[in-house]
Amino acid sequence: MYKILKAEKLAEKIFLMDVEAPRVARSCQPGEFVIVKMDEKGERIPLTICDFDREKGTVTIVFQIVGASTLKMSELQAGDAFQDFVGPLGQPSEFVKIGLILILANFLSRNRDKINEPKTLGMTALICVLPVGMVSMLMLSLVPRIKNC
Repeated sequence: MYKILKAEKLAEKIFLMDVEAPRVARSCQPGEFVIVKMDEKGERIPLTICDFDREKGTVTIVFQIVGASTLKMSELQAGDAFQDFVGPLGQPSEFVKIGLILILANFLSRNRDKINEPKTLGMTALICVLPVGMVSMLMLSLVPRIKNC
């Protein structure tokens, strides 16, 4: 079971939930999604990951009421739980790859006069092999957080 830590109505028919899902939070990247299932008889609902906190092990989802299942989901409160919370699924956003290129270009442009020094070459290599997850975290910290995705 995946406990709902926060359930908030953002606007008419639009809801935000913070869900305790440490495994998903540890490995998700921008652009991926989860599939939630409320109970044994509930249907599988795909939802984009809006935000995540690796340290707290939480994933934020935002959804709109469009049918019976999302209407039922909107009635869940903090303390309730999803039976299934599967993910992360899908492909990470291209924004992450573009962000890595921009970081590398920025570093190289600032250090163009020292490009052949071992320290600069080492930093360039380090930037090139950074895990995408670390770049995702960096990019998310640079972009102001938007409460409703």
